[in-house]
Amino acid sequence: MIPVMFRVSLAIALLLVPTGWADGGEQGTAKVETLSRHETVAEFRGTNYHRCMGLTSLCPDQCGESGTLATFRIVNYVTYEKLGEYGDPKCDEFAFLVENNMKHPKVPADIRAAVNSLKQGDVVLLSWKHDYVTSQGSSAPERPLTRLEKIAPVGTQEWLNQVDRRSGVRDTKGHGPTIGSAEWMQAVSVNLGVYDKLQHGPTPDSEEWRNAIQWKAFGIKEGQLKAGGEKNGAQQDKSSEHGKPRG
Repeated sequence: MIPVMFRVSLAIALLLVPTGWADGGEQGTAKVETLSRHETVAEFRGTNYHRCMGLTSLCPDQCGESGTLATFRIVNYVTYEKLGEYGDPKCDEFAFLVENNMKHPKVPADIRAAVNSLKQGDVVLLSWKHDYVTSQGSSAPERPLTRLEKIAPVGTQEWLNQVDRRSGVRDTKGHGPTIGSAEWMQAVSVNLGVYDKLQHGPTPDSEEWRNAIQWKAFGIKEGQLKAGGEKNGAQQDKSSEHGKPRG
């Protein structure tokens, strides 16, 4: 058994059981109600062995809730939606079982592969839902991951691709300016709010511009991660509307 714990100053969410059910829908005899959605930028803290502290006759070795635990520090919230009264609040740390002690996977193959590719300190886009699932007469919370993607180094082609996906410069058919072009940088700057209404702002592709894009797209300030981060998870900076990352 893995507990879910929240404190006023530091909220820690631990994933219980992953699920492939859709938002607020039903599959078979299961009914799923999504209570909250979390889209974050997070720092990978590493993996360690988690020992279930449950009191059933199967705990800790046969219950399936002991195993390899991946832990992430929340750097910043990109978006947060509370859809139900009991939806999880914002948290400062999120952890989930990758596989249990019997080598049974607890997350989909692509998530396991992503975790295995990470090094301690890597920064990722991490998203999950808080669902309440009713099946065969019993109900329980589940927190399935919906995204785990490493944020590429600033200025690289993969980083430009990730910025493109965050900026919303493409139409529904994926048409838009060539990634990295002057037209693209102008459109991204406007959409993310790097430029003001008169389109004044840093010179495209300058270091100042890249830092501004990194903040607006992912909520990461220059030097923030190297300095150990700021309290941008449950206690996100609210000092300036202009300075907030794009939701």
